[in-house]
Amino acid sequence: MKLSSKMLGFATLLLLAVILSFAPVDQVAVKPFSEEELVHQLNNKSNYVQADQLAHMIIDKEPGFQVIDIRPKEDYQKYHIPGSVNIPLDELFNNKGNELIIPSYMKILVSNGNTKAGQAWLLMRSKGYTETYVLHGGMNYWVGVFTNPEKPADIAADDEFFTYQFRKSAGPVMMGTESIVQNTEVETSVPKAVIRKRPARKKGDEGC
Repeated sequence: MKLSSKMLGFATLLLLAVILSFAPVDQVAVKPFSEEELVHQLNNKSNYVQADQLAHMIIDKEPGFQVIDIRPKEDYQKYHIPGSVNIPLDELFNNKGNELIIPSYMKILVSNGNTKAGQAWLLMRSKGYTETYVLHGGMNYWVGVFTNPEKPADIAADDEFFTYQFRKSAGPVMMGTESIVQNTEVETSVPKAVIRKRPARKKGDEGC
């Protein structure tokens, strides 16, 4: 059974209210969103950053972006995306969290999957942060594609083979077992996957 836009909008507003109820009142200033805006933004695929896209950004050392890992500290310490900062969800807007967030940067939120990162996205949008995105699939997908990438069938398109070779070559760097600085071979010879585009920035819009 499909939910109507009205029902989905109501559910979205209810979710936001629940999330905000667990955040310290003095630390969250809610910016009003219309029902239509929330529904549109939560269903907008351009609000996600794909794993391969982020991997290219890291290897190419692109400036102006920040990966924010909102998982608990113990999970972050086991493994994390190179260069990411750890701000657990319940600390996102305390003094320490605020000091770590760079407002002018493109901010990519990471959790184990999409759900909690989506919650963090809602909170950050409510605080007025722009250029905020969610890593699609989270760490579960990230670990899967960079530790055990699926080899395409022999009849697969060239793009699929390029993506497979990129993931296989970049895996050690993306899993933190090899340094980007020391790994000059990966920097210079990793085959590009599909052409990546940075999510288009829309007027008064961006996000999850």
